[in-house]
Formats: sequence, structure tokens, C-alpha cells
Amino acid sequence: MSVGPIPSELSIALEGVCVLSVECWRLRRISEFTKDAQTKAGLRHAVRHVTDALAQLGIEVIDFAGRAYDAGMVPEVVEIRHDPQVPDGQAVVDETVSPTITWSGRVVDRGQIIVKRSGAPSEHSNEVLE
Repeated sequence: MSVGPIPSELSIALEGVCVLSVECWRLRRISEFTKDAQTKAGLRHAVRHVTDALAQLGIEVIDFAGRAYDAGMVPEVVEIRHDPQVPDGQAVVDETVSPTITWSGRVVDRGQIIVKRSGAPSEHSNEVLE
């Protein structure tokens, strides 16, 4: 192993940053369901620091769960669930399968979502909302 000056900057592939961002999002979700207070605090601390570092790189992780669905949304709809409790003519993002990642305001990973909407299921259960 050689010893020498350490560069002040490192070039990293955007794909690698996207993977890191998604895994940080997953850790955040795990921390929300963790019962042990000490483990939860440790996970939240780590997630906060990684999220801050990603923000300094211009990376934002967007979870659309719970938001009203609009056919113009960026994420890929991977499943549609029909729910009689959703008001007629409306749709909501039920679950984020993977978050949307942006870099300096530009989408670099669309993410995937599951949508629930009003009404009975049609013949095409995998239909895309438009």
C-alpha cells in the first residue's frame, strides 16, 4: 500500500450515488419500525448524516407515499390496487417501492410506486393510470 497525498475531491459515478441514496432511504424506513430505542437512535443518526452528505452533493430522495397520484408523476407505477375507501375519481400513492432520486433538481432515477384508486378492478389489473 502506498502512502501519499490524499486528494480533496473524489469522482463517483451517479449510479453509485443512486444506490447509496436508495439504501439510505431503506435504512430510514427500517428505523421507523425499530422498537429498540437505542438501535432506532443510532439508525436515525446515521441516516441523518448520510442524507446531509447526499444533500451537499445535490442529491434529493423523494418518497411519494401518501400523496395524491397524478398521471404526470415521474415514478413508474408497478401496481394498481382498487380501494373502495378512496373517493370516486381519485388515486393515491399507496406505497413507494423505490424512491425517486434527483440531482440538482433533475431526475436521475424515476423510482417505482404502487397506486390505490377508487372503483372496482377492471379486466386489466395491471393497467397504467393516465
